[in-house]
Amino acid sequence: MRVVVPSNFRNASELPAQTVARDPRERTFRESPVEIDLRGCEFVRPAAVLWCLVYPLLAKQRGSNACVWVPSNTGTCIYLMSLGLFDLLRTEGVEVDSRGIPHRRDPQIVLPLTRFRSQTDVEGIANEVLDRLSTSGLGAANLHPLVSEAFAELGLNAVEHSESPIGSFGFVQFYQFAEGQRFVCGVGDGGIGIRASLSKNPEFANRIPYDWVAIELAVRERVSGTGDRTRGIGLYGIAEDMRRPGRHLIIHSGLGSLAITEQMETEARRTSLFPGTLAYASIPT
Repeated sequence: MRVVVPSNFRNASELPAQTVARDPRERTFRESPVEIDLRGCEFVRPAAVLWCLVYPLLAKQRGSNACVWVPSNTGTCIYLMSLGLFDLLRTEGVEVDSRGIPHRRDPQIVLPLTRFRSQTDVEGIANEVLDRLSTSGLGAANLHPLVSEAFAELGLNAVEHSESPIGSFGFVQFYQFAEGQRFVCGVGDGGIGIRASLSKNPEFANRIPYDWVAIELAVRERVSGTGDRTRGIGLYGIAEDMRRPGRHLIIHSGLGSLAITEQMETEARRTSLFPGTLAYASIPT
């Protein structure tokens, strides 16, 4: 199985649906080798990096021989290396040939891809993010606590609900987009997904036939798979924060995705597979 990603790879919804429909979370997954071909990539956007990590890690865990073919573009390769993508993949036995390109520290990467498994992990990392931002000189200082808090909420949500066999991963970056500079933070896991999590609550068990329906429910206040009416505030709070000017939030879980911006909340839609859940917040500086 080979997945050839687009030259400007923004997120997993751009991948060929038929190819990535084979879900590495399923026990019946028998694809081997699994080859992620990034050679033609000129740009790999931050949200897409988490798919490049989660998919091959899950495939490897299922016993597949997994490899990632790195971008021919040297700058793109350096960026992915600075985020720590290649090191994490190699640690888990995924084959990566980074073409001998030396590691260079990118001062705009506040937190490289980092694995976490517990609430304590998330709290410690969020504090580290705030400390790094305060000494970085990046962006407006009044935004630093917001970025740290956004990462913490997304991370805690993953820890509490994902049941991911590979843990959860997150990063924080100061990024130059065409429309201007932004803080971005992303969290991804290879867990059961939002639909399976919410279905644990009898109130929702028969109301969410599709992943995209589950995502629409998940961003509402006090909606939780626990059934506890005091829960279900974290993701709702992030969604509300991201409705402020210039901000946006992308949630991609299983075959569904939803984008929230100041102007509108797009209708959740069916899309290509992200095996688990991705949450990605973008805040203008």
